[in-house]
Amino acid sequence: MLKFHRMQDYTFPELREVMKNCKTIIIPHGLSEQHGAHLPLDVDIRNADYMSARLAEGLDCLIAPTLNYSFSGGMMPGTINCKPNTVSNLIGEIIESLHSMGFLNFIILPGHGGSESVFNLKESMRILKWVNPALKDAMIIVTDLIEFSPTSNKLIAEHDYHAADAETSMMMAWYPEVVRKDKIKLDEPEVAERLRQDPDSYQYQEKFSDLPQEIVQTSQRTDVKIGVMGYPMRACAETGRRIEKEFLENAVPALKAAIAQADAKRQQMK
Repeated sequence: MLKFHRMQDYTFPELREVMKNCKTIIIPHGLSEQHGAHLPLDVDIRNADYMSARLAEGLDCLIAPTLNYSFSGGMMPGTINCKPNTVSNLIGEIIESLHSMGFLNFIILPGHGGSESVFNLKESMRILKWVNPALKDAMIIVTDLIEFSPTSNKLIAEHDYHAADAETSMMMAWYPEVVRKDKIKLDEPEVAERLRQDPDSYQYQEKFSDLPQEIVQTSQRTDVKIGVMGYPMRACAETGRRIEKEFLENAVPALKAAIAQADAKRQQMK
């Protein structure tokens, strides 16, 4: 077992020794954005930090320092947007640097699940491996809570998205001191229901022409005042603990199997 799982807790001679047997590293990232009146701005950072720590324990691997910036698309106070291609390029360069040290397995764990961010990140990582032959022996995995938790998937199917039951429940389980459940607010009923049915409907898109080739102008709709998408009033710590348990029970064996497969294939490549 590793003494520490966070890479930054080692000195460089200690890290050199650890890396003789550890070639897997988790790269967590989140961002600052509004999460209603009941949760702090750094929910996605906390998600990435907490689950990376738990996953690293299960895999007995290292964690890179958390990247605290990404793309939300929302425009409310506290939301810091970095363009998706900027973030993807930065993560790619982080992987190239870690790979040059000797790491071979990279697990990118986003604490924020925005569709634009995740799509751009996955495609950028595919192209990164395409144009950089040196990464041929590198396995890059992008995963999140939803993919390994049936409870998270069930809540999504029930139209529970941003700053709602799942995220509030996880914060109640992991960081109860930051949850202001007595301050839960939703947008006007009509807006709140629209956001549940279509979480991207916080966006307003307009064009000059009818041509499908024209790039739309996107902004945040002015009727969105809170931005909660779902049912935070249903949240409880037990749901958060169940999501964590499911994630670890499913993700750890799946990732261990993937790492073993990668190791075997690298032996064949020699």
